[in-house]
Amino acid sequence: MTAPLKENTDKAEKLVKNSIWLFTAEGFSKIIALMTQIFAARFLGGEGYGIFSVAFALTGAFIVFIDTGLGTFITREVSRHPETFATCLRNVFRLKWKLSLGTSFVLGAGLAMASLGQESFFSAIAIGLALMINGYTEMYLAVFRAFERMRIVSILMVSHRVLFFILGLAVLIWGGDVVLFSSTFLLVSLILLIVTRQQANLKQSPPTTMPKDQQAIEIFKESLPICGLILFTYIYFRSDAVLVFFLLGKLEAGLYSSAFKLIETLSLLIASIRLGVFPVLSKTFKEGSDHYQKIWQETTRYLFLISIPVSVGMILLASRILGLLYGTAFEAAGPVLQVMALGFPLLCLNDLASYLLLSQDKTRSVLRITGGAALFNLVLNFFLIPKWGLIGAAWAITLTQGWVFSAYYLKVREICGQTGIPNLLWRPVLASLGMAMLLIGWDSLPLILAILLGGTVYVSALLAFRTFNDFDRLVFSRIFNRDSQIER
Repeated sequence: MTAPLKENTDKAEKLVKNSIWLFTAEGFSKIIALMTQIFAARFLGGEGYGIFSVAFALTGAFIVFIDTGLGTFITREVSRHPETFATCLRNVFRLKWKLSLGTSFVLGAGLAMASLGQESFFSAIAIGLALMINGYTEMYLAVFRAFERMRIVSILMVSHRVLFFILGLAVLIWGGDVVLFSSTFLLVSLILLIVTRQQANLKQSPPTTMPKDQQAIEIFKESLPICGLILFTYIYFRSDAVLVFFLLGKLEAGLYSSAFKLIETLSLLIASIRLGVFPVLSKTFKEGSDHYQKIWQETTRYLFLISIPVSVGMILLASRILGLLYGTAFEAAGPVLQVMALGFPLLCLNDLASYLLLSQDKTRSVLRITGGAALFNLVLNFFLIPKWGLIGAAWAITLTQGWVFSAYYLKVREICGQTGIPNLLWRPVLASLGMAMLLIGWDSLPLILAILLGGTVYVSALLAFRTFNDFDRLVFSRIFNRDSQIER
């Protein structure tokens, strides 16, 4: 094996291993989280589940002001300057504490003036506090990601989900209401923070001549644009659920959230690929490498291979999936899920594109795009929800994903040149069409069997199209310790 090939394979192997750790952890944790949501919907009913879901949406917008993009900032900076991680983390915590005080006051006042009702108010308070605590935990996880310690990140993520599932289910079975269920989430978040902090080893970093307060201010300035883009992304990804709650009611919010939660869970699962790529992109920027195009195309290829068949499957099986997961009462949200599924591949690709631009320090470009998307989405929601209800809200988020993709695509071409998207699309698209023909022709199959057979047809078509190349096989063979077989 030549030296350049070995170096590239080593990097790819590490990247794939990290992605596999995160993908597996995200997969397991998101399945557990989805199960938690399913049990919550079944035990709390449409209105109770609507309250719980909207409490997240309402409080999450405020929490963004506490985090101000600091997690992404830490991962990027510590990836480039690992020797300063302890000082960086302490300064971030100093800044977060000051931001937390002001944001907590504004959050409490805002919820009090919203006339939510007692259950909604106390649920939102409990979830808001939990999200604040999770924000501190995320700072430690950001450092672990920067050092590519994805194993510990994965274990902590799964532990959080499993513990909330166990305790939350116990509360629901014993007759707890939405307030007690939300308080359980707060308790679990506190436990995770304590455990995560114990895993971090904060050694002394090299001294700096800059005063501590000045360091915090500089970090705030650097991370503030990231805060803006996270806030704008949050608005165009969450405002629809809040508007459905206030314009249509609690029951409608519960139905809409059942479809949205499935899309969100799958997108966050696939985002584990991006989490593994981001530290590599940041280091590539530091080294002045020209490998961006290769990383972009390979990651996009895998995103398409995963997201396109998922999108097609959800479009064809939407009502049956929701009925199986949440109960027959939620099958009415099937058309909502179908519309959302149309934009699912774009959602996955937009997430990758945003982090590629962030790794290039093009934060302001991402900020402008997400700001425009937030405004575009709000305008669509205000026009479409009163006229078309839940379907209108679903179309608003799907059309917004299309708008964001068109803007990101132009920026990515400035960095990577030819993106190669058409060549990356045809194999998963044709394989998904074969899967769709099976699902349409055998629509009487039980849901689980239909999914398994559809997946088998899809993978078989990919193999027939020779989708996986020698480099793919080389990397995965090395991961499973078969180097000697390859070199022979």
